[in-house]
Amino acid sequence: MFRSPRHYRTFLTILMTYALDLVGFSIVFPVLAPLMLNPDLHFFSPGTAEAARTTMLGMLFGVFGIAQFFGSSGSGILADHYGRYKTFLWTIAFSVVGYAIMALSVYKQSLSGLFIGRIITGLCSGNTALALSATADLTDEKHRSKAFGVLQGVGGLGFVAGPWVGGKLANPAWASGSGAFIFAAAAALLNFFMVFFFYIETWKKSAEQMKMGLMKTFKDIRFVFHQKTLRIILTAYLFFSIGWAFFLIFSPTFLVQKFQLGPDKIGDIFAYMACVWFFSSMFLNKELSGRFSLRSLILSGTVLAGAGIGFFLWPSVLWPYWIIIPITLLGGALCWVNLSAIVSMRASESMQGRALGASGSMWSIGQIVAPLMAGPLAGWNIYAPLLVGVVFLAITFVYFIVYYRE
Repeated sequence: MFRSPRHYRTFLTILMTYALDLVGFSIVFPVLAPLMLNPDLHFFSPGTAEAARTTMLGMLFGVFGIAQFFGSSGSGILADHYGRYKTFLWTIAFSVVGYAIMALSVYKQSLSGLFIGRIITGLCSGNTALALSATADLTDEKHRSKAFGVLQGVGGLGFVAGPWVGGKLANPAWASGSGAFIFAAAAALLNFFMVFFFYIETWKKSAEQMKMGLMKTFKDIRFVFHQKTLRIILTAYLFFSIGWAFFLIFSPTFLVQKFQLGPDKIGDIFAYMACVWFFSSMFLNKELSGRFSLRSLILSGTVLAGAGIGFFLWPSVLWPYWIIIPITLLGGALCWVNLSAIVSMRASESMQGRALGASGSMWSIGQIVAPLMAGPLAGWNIYAPLLVGVVFLAITFVYFIVYYRE
């Protein structure tokens, strides 16, 4: 699968980096909501209204998305100037610092420290794009798709492990609840040494890459949106990303508000969600895409995701969620995977990178817009963020069925 036997060792290092990047990304989901909404902790002064707490929670997620948006572009530019190896080392090293700051902030119950840690880890979260680029460096066109599949599969396992580990280690009895971020910092430190000792640089600088600048991301988005078909797909992708982010980011907050769950139980639920997502996107979608058109899968997925989020609001006990979650996550996975596939199929060979980069930017925008809106809404009404998510998914369905043609 690789151009040289020595590249296997490098690819294993890339797999480790990608998996740990997703562990760090997902480890916060069962942790932050219980921290922010627990009145016995001192992140806020006594008597602070729940609306203020949920607003700050939304901002914690939002600043990560903003930092990630710029950090992904910045790390790509650095990688194309100085190579994957050096960029990996710098981003991983700063991730260690960011997670250590978050661990210390939880221990000291410092809200400002949490914001600083989230910004640093967001800026350093461009390793996903770096891992894809490095894998492309190692493989020829014939084997690249297979290598990407392995990368996505291992990354999915990291996304499953993150919430479960985070929920277990965020027990307030252990280091004041900072265990999840201590683990994330330790894992990133291990990753740093793996890259330092085992990663072999295969990238070669080109004249075209030397001309890249920070505004390239924005120019690429504008260029791609000038293509009518891609504009329709990416607009639908943006609506979906916003709606799905309302559910993905604020479903733990909803469970804390409605059932007073701690990080341990939320970690179990979120790990279950991640397992369903992984199975649906990696395996079930392959079976369905061979029998149905991508358009029908996207429309069906939108309906399933919207209905699942609607059902998510209903139970007064926990056991129905083990049935509702597979419906919701199956719908979300069908939308996400097949919208990405259509973007790639409708883009010319010369536009693949820019089109997929633009779709990634739409996803990032969703991770920014949704939490900043959902925070104040959750303080006003615990059902409001998920209901707004359903509305955005309904908009996705109507827009796609009206404007998109096979």
